[in-house]
Amino acid sequence: MDTPLNPDPEALYRRQFLKYIGAGSAVAAGGALASCTTNAATGRSQFTAFAPSEASLANAAAQSWTEVKRQTPTTNDPRYMGRLRNIGSRISQGAGRADKPWDYAVFDSDTKNAFVLPGNRVGFYKGMMDFTDNDDQIAAIMGHEVGHVAGAHARERYSQMMLGQLAIAGGTILAGSQLQKRCKQATTRREYNDCMQSAGRNTQYLQAALGMGFQLGVVLPYGRRQELESDRLGVRYMAKSGYDPYQAVRLWEKMGAESPSRGPEFLSTHPTPERRAQELSDYITAQQKLGSQGYRTLDIPEDA
Repeated sequence: MDTPLNPDPEALYRRQFLKYIGAGSAVAAGGALASCTTNAATGRSQFTAFAPSEASLANAAAQSWTEVKRQTPTTNDPRYMGRLRNIGSRISQGAGRADKPWDYAVFDSDTKNAFVLPGNRVGFYKGMMDFTDNDDQIAAIMGHEVGHVAGAHARERYSQMMLGQLAIAGGTILAGSQLQKRCKQATTRREYNDCMQSAGRNTQYLQAALGMGFQLGVVLPYGRRQELESDRLGVRYMAKSGYDPYQAVRLWEKMGAESPSRGPEFLSTHPTPERRAQELSDYITAQQKLGSQGYRTLDIPEDA
């Protein structure tokens, strides 16, 4: 779910995952696939040119998974683990992914969060399970996490990050060289040195501006779109697994009431809980009117 109620665990496992996958960047570059592929679950084209192979991603995720479990104790309490495995099993069947091995963990912490890593590793915190009112709401979170897996969002994020770094580096180098060329017109050593220092500062400012522009214009909007996509995939899997999809709406309404003050949405990787609740309610209502033909499209809004 990557819920925004407490972002620290999310930041932890993402940093660790990127650290491990970054260590194998040479392998990733060598194993890059075609620039765009069509995702079977979402039906949309995805940019995955820089994505490592599934094996490389799974290996990096396994190391991150081990590290997160080392830092935060897990529980084997059947009231949590048995419940999570049962719900996970039903959702994976509804997602058509029951043939895949799944690894679940419940972290012994009051944090209200859940996450997924490549290789079908799903982590819930006790605080998140205690926060829910029923199994259907846990299924909403589980469906959302499976949606991230089915949507290949980790591979997409990695490719996007690599492309952005290359674009920013290329733009900075090009602009920096142009700024430095002007210094050749200097008539004294001091004038030349002052010009070069100014060019260096302006290049740094430009690099920062490009990075901020990429973050606000690409990374954050794309992250919000992935979250909405996973929300819709999640309720699709809930419906196919016999859970009440509207409980996903109730869950997000509850989350919005739990944490009413937050920053503007455009500065976040996640849509606001209120928006997610409303969009899910509209989506579920529209899909249920279609009967057996429902839940075949995701209809992600363009302004996600």
